[in-house]
Amino acid sequence: MTRELFQRLATLEIKGSRRFKPEELRSATNGFSPEMVIGEGGNSMVYRAKLDSGCAAAVKVMKSTESSAEDLFREMEILSCLKHESVVQVIGYCYGKEVNAIVYNLLKGNLKQRLRCLQWSERMRVAIGVGKALKYLHSFSPPIIHRDVKSSNILLSDDCQPQLSDFGAAIVHKQNQQVSGCTKPFRVVGTFGYLAPEYMMYGKVDEKVDVYSYGVVLLELITGKEAIQTTQASNHESLVLWARSLLSCGLCERLIDPHLNKDYDKDEVQTMMTAARLCILHSSSRRPDMKTILQLFEEPHHCLKMQRKGQVLLNEISPKGKTGLCRDDSSDSNETFEF
Repeated sequence: MTRELFQRLATLEIKGSRRFKPEELRSATNGFSPEMVIGEGGNSMVYRAKLDSGCAAAVKVMKSTESSAEDLFREMEILSCLKHESVVQVIGYCYGKEVNAIVYNLLKGNLKQRLRCLQWSERMRVAIGVGKALKYLHSFSPPIIHRDVKSSNILLSDDCQPQLSDFGAAIVHKQNQQVSGCTKPFRVVGTFGYLAPEYMMYGKVDEKVDVYSYGVVLLELITGKEAIQTTQASNHESLVLWARSLLSCGLCERLIDPHLNKDYDKDEVQTMMTAARLCILHSSSRRPDMKTILQLFEEPHHCLKMQRKGQVLLNEISPKGKTGLCRDDSSDSNETFEF
């Protein structure tokens, strides 16, 4: 064992991460039985497990590649630093020639699976919880960028408390890592439909790529639709492009998930639409940070303060209770709509 590897293992142990033996995880997953599989990613398989303590867990097993061990340590080193109610809690890991795996607390499903069944109050709970998780990640110095915020990576408890999961793509982003024209862009990882344009096209990474992905999740919460939908003609339709077209025309009521049966708080829907619109702005410099987005949810009148400061031209509330949304990212016209 190299000195560097020993130090990394020792650091994880100091932070309270349990090191599992391969045979413990085999026993907990019935020999990594296909019947225990609950998810699959590009580089991993996730199994349901019952630990020797009787605790239910999720075991993420890295697929065997040259980088699997490094991927394991990178993800564990980030996860072991995180303590937040809306971030998945890691139990431990397994490192060795046979198995490289991470063990998490197990929740009963994710947002993608349960979205259509959620009431409006539960959708608001998810939006605010995930927003707080991202604000927390971005508050580190240097900030932690998740890079794969999406509905299937948002786990839900029985009472719909969200936990952001799957930090396999996460990075600790040093501000001097990217200076325009001087450094190699990041390799693009993540999920089509959630990727910020500057990241997808140029590999540019900062906190705003998470803000954009969060905006797509907000649109999913509002509409009940997936980020990328397959049409009857087998074409792929972007939720962002569809939603932008309705927002720009003031046809915002058409965005609302019909499964809600009009059982929602109109002011909260308005606030979430405003937050989503800001998050998916094409220009990353115009997207607010997560602290500002959370202020919209926690202090709805904050959007008016933003407007007065000239930060964005959004959400002018008229005396009649109508809400104005600009036609496009650069327009200062106010198209109004009513629910």
